[in-house]
Amino acid sequence: MEPTFKSRRQQKIWAREKREAEKKKQDAKTYVNQSPFRYCERNFKSKVGAPDFTNVIDFNNLESNTKENKDNIVPVQLTDDLRNISTVFGQSDQPCREAYVLKNMPGLIIIPSAFTPQAQRSLIKKCLADYPRPPNTSNLDTHYITPECGLWSLYERQERGDLKPTDTEYFVPKRIDENDSDKDSATYSDSEEEKKQPVTACSIDFKPVIADPKPDPLPAPGVPLLPPYEMVRKLRWITLGYQYHWPTKTYHLNRRYPFPEYVSDLTKAVVTAVENIGYDNGDGEDWLNQYKGSDFIAEAGVINYYQYRDTLMGHVDRSELNMEAPLVSLRSGDIIVMTGPCRKAFHGVPLILENTLPDYLSINNEYSDSPDWKLFGDYMSTSRINLNIRQVYPKGQH
Repeated sequence: MEPTFKSRRQQKIWAREKREAEKKKQDAKTYVNQSPFRYCERNFKSKVGAPDFTNVIDFNNLESNTKENKDNIVPVQLTDDLRNISTVFGQSDQPCREAYVLKNMPGLIIIPSAFTPQAQRSLIKKCLADYPRPPNTSNLDTHYITPECGLWSLYERQERGDLKPTDTEYFVPKRIDENDSDKDSATYSDSEEEKKQPVTACSIDFKPVIADPKPDPLPAPGVPLLPPYEMVRKLRWITLGYQYHWPTKTYHLNRRYPFPEYVSDLTKAVVTAVENIGYDNGDGEDWLNQYKGSDFIAEAGVINYYQYRDTLMGHVDRSELNMEAPLVSLRSGDIIVMTGPCRKAFHGVPLILENTLPDYLSINNEYSDSPDWKLFGDYMSTSRINLNIRQVYPKGQH
């Protein structure tokens, strides 16, 4: 979308900057100190000029890919139909055994259209209404006291007219009282420890913190009281199972909450289905995923909630004590599994594509399996959800 200008001069300046930015993006030498991953990431995060999608691989429309990308894609068969292993993927006459690997990305397995529309609606509702409830931790818990019923329940009551601004439950209470003059202002300032260079799991020397204290971040003063409608759209992540300590990029190994059986079931099925999946390119650099589904335990998970302008910077996950177990992540009906060497690959979300919500998730239709879909569909019209699950401990350990 092009900006609105008040004068022709402004329009000419913007057009010139756009041309210069496009030219700059085409020249990789412009960013000599950046890795190829950061260069690609910059393309999609560009604020001037549309991103270049030429080299993006679309597994839902293989014919739309460039010849180079087509040559890089290798179709494979899962060891079993996902719908035979677990019912969480939904019922369909179409088996789910098709998957793909990439020649230049050893360890990455893509399973398109694994979930039926009904199964996707069911999982979305759980991710919004059930999983963000205590004791699971969210990004909002540093500053607000999330009620036991969860934010979504308040949102539903507000939309029905059962919850009004005059009700005591309407505004979620803050963890601090900014009018309390007795509080020492230094309480909210960064400690000397927090001012140090933040730990990054991208470093090959990164080691998960096991025994050191992991204090929770302090609440910030001045956070506003917001109605449920706005609060649910402030949600950015929640953690399942072992709770994640974001400042140190490690887990609270003494803070483990019950893991949702629904999610545990689906991820174990996925890890089972990708056993012995691999690729032999003939030059001695072949790979084979030999991690068994029977050895996989879903111990930690993060659900990310993206609004249109949100991004997730490229990173490497090295927080788990078990770096052999696959990492399973989801998009709208699709699954990606990062196994073996791909487990240490950079990945991120540089851009949320607008107006790409599937019609079966919109509010334009009525669904017999989800008669209450209106609020969920309204939320999804400007949002995206990604669920990723990991095994923390080496197999056989707890």
